[in-house]
Amino acid sequence: MAETVSQALVRQWRERLRGVPLARGVVAGLDRRSAEIWRRTVDLLRQESPEYRNSIDEEFTNESRSHCGELLRSIIAIAAGRARMQGDPFHFVRTHAEWRARHRVPLVASLHAYRLAHKTYSDITQEVLLRHSQREQALHALGVLSTFWIEFFDHVGAVLAEAHVSDEAEDGRESAELMRSLLRGELPQPASMRLCGLTLPMAIAVARPFAARDGKPADVEVTLRSVARLLLQSLPASAFGRMVEIQGGEVVAVVSRPSEPARALVAALRRNRSGRTAGKALGAGLGISLDTAEIARLPECLEEARAALDFTSSARPVLHFAEIDLAEFLVRHAGPVARRLIPAGVVKLETDLVRTMRAFAECSLNVKQTATRLSVHTNTVYFRLNRIHQLTGIDPRTFAGASSLTAALRLREFPA
Repeated sequence: MAETVSQALVRQWRERLRGVPLARGVVAGLDRRSAEIWRRTVDLLRQESPEYRNSIDEEFTNESRSHCGELLRSIIAIAAGRARMQGDPFHFVRTHAEWRARHRVPLVASLHAYRLAHKTYSDITQEVLLRHSQREQALHALGVLSTFWIEFFDHVGAVLAEAHVSDEAEDGRESAELMRSLLRGELPQPASMRLCGLTLPMAIAVARPFAARDGKPADVEVTLRSVARLLLQSLPASAFGRMVEIQGGEVVAVVSRPSEPARALVAALRRNRSGRTAGKALGAGLGISLDTAEIARLPECLEEARAALDFTSSARPVLHFAEIDLAEFLVRHAGPVARRLIPAGVVKLETDLVRTMRAFAECSLNVKQTATRLSVHTNTVYFRLNRIHQLTGIDPRTFAGASSLTAALRLREFPA
């Protein structure tokens, strides 16, 4: 059987290092520095790569650490002449690429990680050899190892890219078609559903990055990928059926569970060891629909999730559709005709009158409680309520009047 490119390269590297004992010794010594190599590489990744800064789960960290260890073992085996020459010497790289493609880690992030790992190995090599007493031998070994690091990481990068793109393309086509069917309310092939572990009942979640603040542009693509990965990581396959796709500038997830998938999803996303919600940490809002036991109702669930998303904020980034206040929803969705119903006098209400009206409504039309909340005399509250009545023609001391005025004040806050 003809020698593969990978096998030929391993043989060349092994023979090249065998001829330079000092270079081989430096590589062999790396075995004692595995923890340092991981720490230095991951520190660089967290500084330079948003994908790693936003990685908050143990599974992603453990997988990266494991692959870092496999790379080191492979490098040492090549230098020691123990590298496998039968089959694929870099099968572990392909397995790593397939895992990352399934977990929506972008190829550019993985290749960037290899670049920084290359830098770590190169820096350590220089640090060791610059301390060597024989300068000429050290420089020769440094040249040999510099070439080796370039060739090694260039090849593993090519292997990873090939496997990643192939696996991602195949999974992407199947996932996209299944997602399209579900969001149209069409019953897909049962086999496709089983692959994602999806059953009924289901719920839908939609996530979108918050607008940039402080004049700094948000990296939308990075945020979307991070949120997609967060959803997959927050919903273990042992407890949820789920599929997650990025489409049209937002992340859409279909989630299933034997009971109350929506509330279980909310609970999973709101759990965070740092005390912050996941959405706040990533700079995105996540809206979640009600449950449905019918696939035909999934388009309605998509509308519900997007409606909930509209009510999210950095202070409340995860919101279930059932948590939306009905009056607030109606006010926000009022059209131009509804705005013309705002009494002319409401526009004239000054700040103190507006605060008093809101406090009066929140205190169930109780003057004494309103005065206590505002730290004013009860006579002041009576005076202000009479003034509101004079300016608007609506009596705020009646339930109907108070309802009308508070709705008008809320409506006044939103631009036409």
